[in-house]
Amino acid sequence: MPNARENGVNMLAVKKQNRGSILQLIHLSGSISRKEIALRLGLTPAAITMITGELLDEGLLCQVEAEREKSTNRKGRREVLLQINGAHYAALGVYITRHKFRVLCTDLNNTILFEDLIYTGDCRRKAPAILEKLTHTIQAKLAEYNVLSTRTMVGLGVSINGIVDSVSGISVNPFQVWEERNIPVASILSEKLRMPVLLTNNICALAHGESVLSSHRRIHPMLFIKYGPGLGAAYTLGDGQSSVFNYRAIQLGHMIADPNGAPCVCGNQGCLETIIHYDSIENTMKSMLSEQRTPALWDLTGGDAAKVTIQEVIRAYNAKDPVVEQTLDRVIFYLCLVIKNMLTLFDPESVVLYGELFENERFRQSLQQQLTRYANTERVSFSHYNMGLETLGPAATVESLFFENGGLLSSEEKEL
Repeated sequence: MPNARENGVNMLAVKKQNRGSILQLIHLSGSISRKEIALRLGLTPAAITMITGELLDEGLLCQVEAEREKSTNRKGRREVLLQINGAHYAALGVYITRHKFRVLCTDLNNTILFEDLIYTGDCRRKAPAILEKLTHTIQAKLAEYNVLSTRTMVGLGVSINGIVDSVSGISVNPFQVWEERNIPVASILSEKLRMPVLLTNNICALAHGESVLSSHRRIHPMLFIKYGPGLGAAYTLGDGQSSVFNYRAIQLGHMIADPNGAPCVCGNQGCLETIIHYDSIENTMKSMLSEQRTPALWDLTGGDAAKVTIQEVIRAYNAKDPVVEQTLDRVIFYLCLVIKNMLTLFDPESVVLYGELFENERFRQSLQQQLTRYANTERVSFSHYNMGLETLGPAATVESLFFENGGLLSSEEKEL
């Protein structure tokens, strides 16, 4: 039989889990009544009253009165709703990529307190130097904006390209962000900054940010596809919770699209990346650049192939340069093909597209038109936060982890 100590530990675990479930539900709902929480979670009204009372006393929740419906003439007291007291808490989000990192600090109402872009060329792609520079940047910014004396910091979310072990906080293979492998990023930064740190793959962080920050009121099965400069994706089963560990990165760009195609850097042949990666598009257009075949691109670059960039290619595309149109139409064809295949394979409730080229109206409309050829593509939409999640995404991951842990920081957890 379990002894009293074991029973006590189990009760604490249940209490922490219930706190986490309540906080996650309130976080996703914006504001919600105690009655609705009890119905949604299957907890007793007494348990809801006790736990939410503690959360109110701790300052993590606040109460607001529901707006009275205009269609009713009912008088009396309005329903009391609970919501996260977001202005009193803050989170940090960082995206580390080659040659630079971005830093953002936001409160839990998603009001941005500060953000910055720092270049790391002087770090010579060495992980210790980059992480030291990141530490100093965060410390200086927190002091400059007086964040720690006015708000409780819930933690730092860090996203990075490549293979990541989020549970251990290790960057296994950062795909040339820095030279080293198996760097314990989370433990290094947590020790230096004295706060919880969560490390995630960059596309998983984007996907989580989209799920939590969009208008959805529940986490549902979703495939998130990021295009630019390469192609990657993340998938979540969406079991109704917002756990940061529910997301799985997919190396979508390394699906074989053309078995007889060009060699890929991964060692295979004909990967999707060899067709749709920005580098591949630029190289194709450089090889075809001429005053006769690509007049608009020729004028934009002065006939200099070294000046052919994806930005100039898009300008030539908007100018209806025929060869450029053919090249991007091929890109769109393969994008639509992989989207349809992913719909068939994973059967998600939604597919969300994110990337710079989707900002171009002509490219976006052409993609939408091509998608109508396939069944179930009405599930495909564009991100609510396109090009705005690089740092908001990782900040959202550490916020969600905070709620998932019952709104407890490590020192508080010991006292629960």
